[in-house]
Amino acid sequence: MICTFINFWITMTLTEILLHNMYFLHFPEPAVLLDVQNTTNVVDDLYYGCREEAMKKFIESDVLKQELNNSEGFQKAWNKSIECSKQIPRGRKEHTAALSVYLNRNKLFMQTLNKAIETMGGNVSIYENHFPFKSLHFLLMDSMRLLKPQECKNFYVFQDGQTQPQKGSTVRFTSFTLAYSDYEELKSFEDVTEKTILYLTSCFFVNLKDYVCGQDKDEILLSPAEVFTVEQVERKKIVLKQSGLKSSHNCYIFSR
Repeated sequence: MICTFINFWITMTLTEILLHNMYFLHFPEPAVLLDVQNTTNVVDDLYYGCREEAMKKFIESDVLKQELNNSEGFQKAWNKSIECSKQIPRGRKEHTAALSVYLNRNKLFMQTLNKAIETMGGNVSIYENHFPFKSLHFLLMDSMRLLKPQECKNFYVFQDGQTQPQKGSTVRFTSFTLAYSDYEELKSFEDVTEKTILYLTSCFFVNLKDYVCGQDKDEILLSPAEVFTVEQVERKKIVLKQSGLKSSHNCYIFSR
């Protein structure tokens, strides 16, 4: 009887650990939303006018390889996706790999990536010498430019709940962000009644299902360069409408 109980307890404990790890790895990171005036440090380069230079500097040189070697999380996510045969129009295999990386769901790596994008763009020296994901940022932003949709669409995003924007203010995300076109899909992750949900209209996005191997859900990639106007604020609901793109630091690494 005791042995049976112990075996049952061990089985239940291992199951709980497994479920916790699955949640930890697969639950989408809540989006951080800030007033545009407070996001001057965000790496928001759209590479307008310097795309070819950026491609040569970050992808065709050793920068991508060096950044992969310097980040175990980046390397693991990249290696999982590099064999995907899909390719975006006018793109290359590295674009597809970069889009796949954003779905790797390693929470620690995503937190590291998001924090770097949020904080290392305000100073050219900090960006050039310390931002460790130049190649990935370029590939993600370039993919979004190549795949820019013909029309705007409505999406849903989990918000971090710590920042409540003012109605009428202009805001944006502090990093690339995952959104959902289906509210029911969002509800499958957790009880949404306990979460703040952003109801937004975006005109600059990529549906990852169309370009990432093994992806069967409509998960939408949004950019830190997209700016929104806050149209409605309730306790658990914030409505945003796209008002344009903003690249405060466009091509500044090439202007020196």
